Amino acid sequence: MKKFFFKKHIRTRDQNTKNSARKGFSRKIISLVDKIIDHNFFKPVSLTIILSFIVFKTYSYVVFYFNEYQESKQKEIASTVIKIDISDSAINFDVEEDQIFERKIKQGDTLMKLLVEIGVNEQDIFAILNSVKKHNSIQNLGVGDLVTIVYQSKVNIDKEQKNNINRKATVVSISISPSLDSQITILRNQDGSYQAREENVKLSRYISRYSGSIKKGLFVDGVNAGISPTSMMNMINLYGYDIDFQRDLQKGDKFEMLVESFYNEQGKKIKDGNVLYSSITLSNRSIDIYMHKIDNKIEYFDSKGNSVKKSLLRTPINGARVSSGFGMRRHPILGYSKMHKGADFAAPTGTPIMAAGSGVIAYMGVKGGYGNYVQIKHNSEYSTAYGHASRFNKKFRVGSKVKQGDIVAYVGSTGRSTGPHLHFEVIFKGTQVNPAKVKATSGIKLSGKELTRFESSKSEIDKYRRNIPNLIKK
Repeated sequence: MKKFFFKKHIRTRDQNTKNSARKGFSRKIISLVDKIIDHNFFKPVSLTIILSFIVFKTYSYVVFYFNEYQESKQKEIASTVIKIDISDSAINFDVEEDQIFERKIKQGDTLMKLLVEIGVNEQDIFAILNSVKKHNSIQNLGVGDLVTIVYQSKVNIDKEQKNNINRKATVVSISISPSLDSQITILRNQDGSYQAREENVKLSRYISRYSGSIKKGLFVDGVNAGISPTSMMNMINLYGYDIDFQRDLQKGDKFEMLVESFYNEQGKKIKDGNVLYSSITLSNRSIDIYMHKIDNKIEYFDSKGNSVKKSLLRTPINGARVSSGFGMRRHPILGYSKMHKGADFAAPTGTPIMAAGSGVIAYMGVKGGYGNYVQIKHNSEYSTAYGHASRFNKKFRVGSKVKQGDIVAYVGSTGRSTGPHLHFEVIFKGTQVNPAKVKATSGIKLSGKELTRFESSKSEIDKYRRNIPNLIKK
């Protein structure tokens, strides 16, 4: 009722406004005639002015009322509801549209699960899975693998049952990247069957050069500069024979590195390859390492052709700090001074412990204050020992042969220990000696034709160093 009264009030007000305008116009005309009569304005010039004024005013009011009429008509048209009747015969159409489904595999994902998710029917799912039986990399998708499915989505609206919308997905192709440089493609044939093929992704090889100063740490600075973590670890492992990273490396020391980089056809960096050259300049010396192939096997040598691999690693653990060196010290648990017959490396529980050299496991088990303890015999003179481990590598046991760098145990705090760390000993002829002062012997030493070949490959690497710009921005 209030709404009706409000509309009626507005219409009344608009009508009153228009009536007032008409009355005002009439009063002006009457007043003008009175003035003409009173002042004898019946002269030709006066009459012309008066008539012009009247015509102009009349035209203005005619235009005003015409616009009002047009506006009211447009409002009437706009408020008219148009009804469209759709007969049953009108609802009879299909929609086909190409779709792309892309996902990085998560824990628990399978190819079948993804196909069901996008609406593929059972018959096509069976045909797809049957085509990939011989490709284990598809049947066992790994977390992080990229899967791209191109399919046609067909939507049909049933004219018999208007609310029944049928959706069918037909797979056109599937691309799976089980590794950085390989791809598996599944294609639909014209007869509705599927065929899978595996192919290598074409990669272009480039040489990248990085050179800079150590600020936070060799590994951190290298990764921040764009070097892959894998390449940085390969570089650090090369110096494990000659450098104690906790004592020898200091802020401001310089490093340089040449590494293979591989890019796909779209220009995206896919991975780093071998380290071709590496250099670390300490405060008192510089250590250069060159890659060289012998019998198609990659080896690394210093600038004189001596293998960087030595009989013993100085640091059998990555990313650890030396918490206690060799020598007399006050024992943290026993409370009195006692000879510390090894070097302690503080590291989180579970950090891998590597064999410092190749040899045979002579002891693996619990041994007094050492807790879980491993001893490796390398030759008739040298052995190494590893104490306080949290657990052993189940792959090895007493009598097993190990290679330098094999993981034999994991950091812990068993036995007499105040926290997780590795107690590392070097034993020479039955007596513990200072690991930092052991001069391990080098492996291969090049000579003759092989040395000449090395000098040639070294010269080629040095050309790269001179001509390739540094990728680290200063």
